[in-house]
Amino acid sequence: MKLSRRALLATSAMAALAFGQSAEARPRITVDINWPAFLARHDLVWKRLPKIWGEAPFLGNGKLALSVMLAEDGSLRFTIDNTDWYDRRDDSWGWPAYSRSRYQIGAFHLLTPGAITGCDLHLSLHDAELAGTVTTETGALHLRAFVAADSDIIAIEISGAHRWEWRPAEAVSTRPPVRTEADLAAYKKNYGHEGRIWVDNPPGERQDAGDLNAYVQPLLVGGGMATVWQETNTALIIGNAVSFPDSGALETARATVRQADIASLRERHRAWWHDYYPRSFVTLPDTQLESYYWIQMYKYGCIARPDSGIIDTHGPWLQKSGWPYITWNMNSQVSYYALQPANRLDIGSGLYNALDRNAETLRRNAQADGDVAIMGHCSQQDMACPLDIDTRYAREWGNLLWVCHNYWLQYRFSMDEAMLRDRLFPLLRRAVNFYLPHLSEGADGHLHLPVTYSPEIGESADCNYDLALLKWACGALLTATGRLHIDDPMAAKWQDIVMRLVPYPVDENGYRVGTDLTSGAHRHFSHLMMIYPLYSVNRDQPETLPLAIGSTEHWLNGAIASKQAAGFTYAVGASFYAAFGRGDDALTTLKALFVRREGIGHIFPNTMYAESGQNIETPLAAAQSLQDMLIQSWGGVIRVFPAMPSGWTDAAFHDMRAEGAFEVSAVRKSGRTQWLRVKSLAGEPCVIEWPGEAPQVYGAKAAPVSKGRYRIDLKTGKEVILAAKMVTTFTIAPLAAKASSLNGSGFSV
Repeated sequence: MKLSRRALLATSAMAALAFGQSAEARPRITVDINWPAFLARHDLVWKRLPKIWGEAPFLGNGKLALSVMLAEDGSLRFTIDNTDWYDRRDDSWGWPAYSRSRYQIGAFHLLTPGAITGCDLHLSLHDAELAGTVTTETGALHLRAFVAADSDIIAIEISGAHRWEWRPAEAVSTRPPVRTEADLAAYKKNYGHEGRIWVDNPPGERQDAGDLNAYVQPLLVGGGMATVWQETNTALIIGNAVSFPDSGALETARATVRQADIASLRERHRAWWHDYYPRSFVTLPDTQLESYYWIQMYKYGCIARPDSGIIDTHGPWLQKSGWPYITWNMNSQVSYYALQPANRLDIGSGLYNALDRNAETLRRNAQADGDVAIMGHCSQQDMACPLDIDTRYAREWGNLLWVCHNYWLQYRFSMDEAMLRDRLFPLLRRAVNFYLPHLSEGADGHLHLPVTYSPEIGESADCNYDLALLKWACGALLTATGRLHIDDPMAAKWQDIVMRLVPYPVDENGYRVGTDLTSGAHRHFSHLMMIYPLYSVNRDQPETLPLAIGSTEHWLNGAIASKQAAGFTYAVGASFYAAFGRGDDALTTLKALFVRREGIGHIFPNTMYAESGQNIETPLAAAQSLQDMLIQSWGGVIRVFPAMPSGWTDAAFHDMRAEGAFEVSAVRKSGRTQWLRVKSLAGEPCVIEWPGEAPQVYGAKAAPVSKGRYRIDLKTGKEVILAAKMVTTFTIAPLAAKASSLNGSGFSV
């Protein structure tokens, strides 16, 4: 058929678009987000008094934290916490649960002339402030409270008849200490360590001075904590500080309170939070899950800062449990994964700064000669945890390699080569060095590992936990030497490990725990690390995909059927399904997390989670599960909407981060990707997966590399837009909310 000149020109123009050579102006992306209004639909609200911690309003600044609930005596309890408040005893007092346990601080109780009968409280995510009224038999009190974003100050403004009463907590672990000879014998039997009978810290005391009240709690081994407050008719200003080994906490807290000006603090506080949220944007067709996601983003702003501590098992809101420390066999690592796709890398950098700061401690943990490092089962912020301090976990060797994988992702999402060269590479090298003396060549010609411990499961030779992490780590070191042009004498050894490390042990159920141990019913995924989070075995490998899926379903279904599944089992299980591109299964698994079950932890109304105690990692991991449905970037490929549930026909996100340091925005409508934009922040190679027919391409050339995948040449600061044909509107905006799900619905009280 002969084409007219007009048709020929149109066809040529379309071809030019496909190769990024259009003479037309690049489309303009409009971002139409009213942040105060958007976040307001996700605010937490209280129409009745919160009675338990899982219902309580919560605030924080990465170190100081506040939660509010009704006390048993009918007063309203404002509990304060500080992640720095932990003991500093040496290992002779036991493993960190005993020698360096975190401590609760205490609470300010609001007392009123008449009994407190109700409330109407509102936690504004946008402003990170709690405000509203507390009703009593004699009238109403109006209050506002915030934990200053950039200062160690908690401010509570209040009007109406009231008084405050300070009630300190005892400086003792929420895990019962060793107090008798019988306790000591049991300790030695359980942990294989001598330990000591507990000697209490000195009693705390009031040290008021003028208009500043103070409570000082010393530690037996020096240093201590001070809470200082100033009370007026309309406000309570609280400062808290910890010092060790000196006793300067009191003066530090006093100086902080003296300098506090509520109006100035609030202005800076709001500015910080208003800058924090727009770093990325997500909107979902499920308003309740959208609310859940944004409450977790708020929670991240409360629990992490570049200069704050590591996210521990509880987060800053310490509840009574046996886990008053940082747990390194999963909890801490999983807590950080959602920050990188959310384009909030700086919030999570406190972990990596701590790794740098405690490099010598990590070396001492190994209790071995040479340039080695390791992380034990648990620690405090100082990362001290020698392997033999708790013999139950003396062979849990892979934890530091797992933390290094977090660090590696921080590098991959930023492409900060100075970070790689000066900080990560030396640490990863030392972590791998720990394993080298323990590798042995078997009769099969492969390199084997001795008996190690797969977290929460058991011991075996050739544990898949260690094999997967070690193989990944050696590959990462080789990649780093290439990027950094380092001629490392160990490179040949790393290559040999990658090539000759024993294949992952498998049986009829899939991946085993190790050579000596099959995969039974348990909640932890430590034997499946090669699938997630490492993606070393993935859906781009058709020869191993059935094994990966079968192993995952055997683990997940077995854990659920045996009632062994914990909250993180469901959250992480959703990410496994997302990794396979199975969106419906991912969503079903994730939503099971919100179902209350007898004897199993569940998400509380305020989106916290607990089993026998608070576990901050589970709700945060669920946020990452949602991200994994929207964007994945493992293996050097950016995948948008890679695991969308069939019912999620519409969704959008803006400026999410991908590996290779790319900012990605995308819109999905009527079950199809309408358009996506990728902006390069580091000039790295860019491969984009686009479903369906070839897209229009604006701003760069696109070369097909395989079905549905295109290589884009993007320089630093440049961007490309891929769009479905005939799409002419490029707008980022929230989806319409479902009125029945506004303000969290099941998450509010």
